Amino acid sequence: MLEHDLVFPAGFAALPRLVRLAPRSAEARGLAGKILERAAGRHGCDDLLADCAGAIAEFGVVLDRHLRSRPADYLGSFRALLAVEEEYHWANALEGFEDDINHVDCPHCGVAVTIVIGGFGCYSETWDGGEGLRRDLRPAAAEDLTGTSRWMHQIAVRDGQEVLADGIAHLFGKAECPRCASVFSVADEYTSANRPVLR
Repeated sequence: MLEHDLVFPAGFAALPRLVRLAPRSAEARGLAGKILERAAGRHGCDDLLADCAGAIAEFGVVLDRHLRSRPADYLGSFRALLAVEEEYHWANALEGFEDDINHVDCPHCGVAVTIVIGGFGCYSETWDGGEGLRRDLRPAAAEDLTGTSRWMHQIAVRDGQEVLADGIAHLFGKAECPRCASVFSVADEYTSANRPVLR
């Protein structure tokens, strides 16, 4: 049903059954989540996906209930919930913020900037010869988050996922380019560099 970043018609056909099994099966939850994470791709199954609208809505309820129990598979289920809400980019891109390292270009001077969020710290970095130049990231305050970022953060906070909530605040915060000192949105530049191809 899945192959790398592809999903086949059988995957969407199986989705209603997987959702029925999802409340008591981690495997069914995981597989249904993976199918939905790939729903933005070029699969040619728009009609099949539309037919699954009821099952997808039901899956969202199952996932929300599951996340409230603070399970071991929290991140996978959180990503699946993002896919249910058609936030396919973040469903595919979001990591656990334990040691995330991402690469973007400064939108002002074009220099390659490494964005680090996790146990190593939260900073932007460029290299000047053999010397690394670092600047601390500026996390967004919870009250300044809007739309999807606010919803993501609120769920993580609700469920006691401190590392995830802190990572989301940094992801949707600001970075300073260590080379030119301009300030830019981490999420905007990360999205520009990593947005998956939509159908």
